[in-house]
Amino acid sequence: MSNEKEPQTHVFLKACGCVSGLVVNVPGMFGELARMQRYASKHSETYQLMETQAVREMSWKCNQHKNHGKPLEPQR
Repeated sequence: MSNEKEPQTHVFLKACGCVSGLVVNVPGMFGELARMQRYASKHSETYQLMETQAVREMSWKCNQHKNHGKPLEPQR
């Protein structure tokens, strides 16, 4: 196995906390990263550079939108 570290991931978040975009930090993705940064700046989104494994394990939707579209429990 290689001791090479996995590249980090650029994470863009909406105001509510939902993920709006992800870009892995590799040279081939710099163009896409620039586009995402412009979009995020225009829409007042926040930005974080995170370990890729942490991104895989995190919730990509905020609490408000996790249950969006799911049927509600019947009220009694």
